[in-house]
Amino acid sequence: MRPALFLLLFSLSLSAYSQKQGLKGQVFWVSGNQMPGPEAVLSPNQGAIRDVLIYEITNVTDATQVGPFFRDIKTRLIATIQTKPDGTFKVKLPVGSYSVFTKERNGLYANLFDGKGYINPVVIKEGQWGWKTITIDYDAAY
Repeated sequence: MRPALFLLLFSLSLSAYSQKQGLKGQVFWVSGNQMPGPEAVLSPNQGAIRDVLIYEITNVTDATQVGPFFRDIKTRLIATIQTKPDGTFKVKLPVGSYSVFTKERNGLYANLFDGKGYINPVVIKEGQWGWKTITIDYDAAY
């Protein structure tokens, strides 16, 4: 291999590994009666092991929603990562805007939207780590 080509390929591979930005977060599972009351005993949020799927920023018009779940997402899947037992995760990402989902038995789940119809959005900036708390609460009563 020519030295110049080798150096170019080597430097490109190093730049991919030297990304200093991405997304960190934690996934929580909440279920059951969460209504306040004199006899209510609310348990703390429990970290959950889940696959976290990160797509290009996705609008509600780019997916099919069935109840609280999404299917047939038309934007590109960027990354998938599994959380640790306490629900934490960390993934390097290029600068950009993304939508974050968890994989559930009945489809992909997200319960936050911005005012423009984007699903669970997060913005990753150069040299910064974004933080996303995901609360899976479709089985809870409030």
